[in-house]
Amino acid sequence: MINAPPTDDHVTVEAQVRDYGFSPAQQDEIWRRWREGQSFSLIGRALGAPMQHARRFLYQSGGVRLTSQTRSERHLSGSEREEISRGIAAGESAR
Repeated sequence: MINAPPTDDHVTVEAQVRDYGFSPAQQDEIWRRWREGQSFSLIGRALGAPMQHARRFLYQSGGVRLTSQTRSERHLSGSEREEISRGIAAGESAR
């Protein structure tokens, strides 16, 4: 059962992706080999890692590579928000 407010139409779910000890370069290699149709055994052997680690790494996302999330340029960064907050506290305009 999911605990979400009944009036909330937009529920955000953040997935934590485990790297299972693979470096970013190794992760790219896993995805490349997966797209080529290689088995988990071959992928694990090529990377010198247990086959289960490669399988779990891929299965955690359903076999679909997740894109990295980036903040829209239209949104303020933390440092920009802090600068505005300090200005308001000093009696300056929010603009």
